[in-house]
Amino acid sequence: MLKPKPLNPGSAVRLIAPASPFEADRLSDGVKILTDFGLTPIWTDRVFQRQGYLAGPDSLRVLELADAFKDQICEAVIAIRGGFGVTRIIDELANHSFGSKLVMGFSDITALLIYLNQTANQVVFHGPNVLGMPNLDPESRERLKAALLGLDWETNFTWAGLQSLRGGFAKGRLLAGNLTLICTLAGTWTQANLAGALLVIEEVNEPLYRIDRLLTQLAMQVQARQLSGVIIGDLGVAAQDLPDLPNVLESFTNRLDCPVVTGFPAGHKHQNHPIPLGIEASLDADLGLLRVLEDPYDRG
Repeated sequence: MLKPKPLNPGSAVRLIAPASPFEADRLSDGVKILTDFGLTPIWTDRVFQRQGYLAGPDSLRVLELADAFKDQICEAVIAIRGGFGVTRIIDELANHSFGSKLVMGFSDITALLIYLNQTANQVVFHGPNVLGMPNLDPESRERLKAALLGLDWETNFTWAGLQSLRGGFAKGRLLAGNLTLICTLAGTWTQANLAGALLVIEEVNEPLYRIDRLLTQLAMQVQARQLSGVIIGDLGVAAQDLPDLPNVLESFTNRLDCPVVTGFPAGHKHQNHPIPLGIEASLDADLGLLRVLEDPYDRG
């Protein structure tokens, strides 16, 4: 597994837009946060392209991605936003090579993270997109900084206080992503490899019946019986649906044969802690504790 090097003060970070478009004036607040971390965000004018609900034509977004990974100046690649569009260009990525830069994003970027982790054998980070960084709470912001700079990994990638839905202890390979994207990729050549995984999931802007459908579909996948554990983050459930959420989670848990916890700080709101994909971790559902067991960085 190729591990990225931690960033240093002054490291250049390439910002990419492989999914949906965004308003240019929204970029500055996230750029300031990265700058305050001591990093140097860079981007090209291609990120401001727009074609309907996409940040430019597929060919341009593929070119931008490939160019970012070939960029000799930057040491990291971070998505500006998610939305929709990465699945449209995954097939084209097979024609390009990728190094071991530090990569971060989430939501629709799940498709890129899983591709890089499983096909390019690369450790990548499920974590905040640039537009979401200004909304992070203080702990999430500090964990983001630590993840980018490789600080105190044993503490930064340990989470306590999770709520158990099914007890037990398990070790496995960390896998994380948006629930819709993980289900969308099922049955494709780049589907998430659930076997032996400690799976972290999050969701947003879906009514509860769709979340129920997605969770059921996830649990019915052939490899779901081989999951080591499931860690549920923020599912973005509307307030009026919260009373029915425990029933949905109980139904989901009953379909699985592994420890399941909820309350993990990942999602589209103020809490979104970075998670390294492809790294060995342990889950103690009885204690509500998730812990990374190996350094996710190349410090050589």
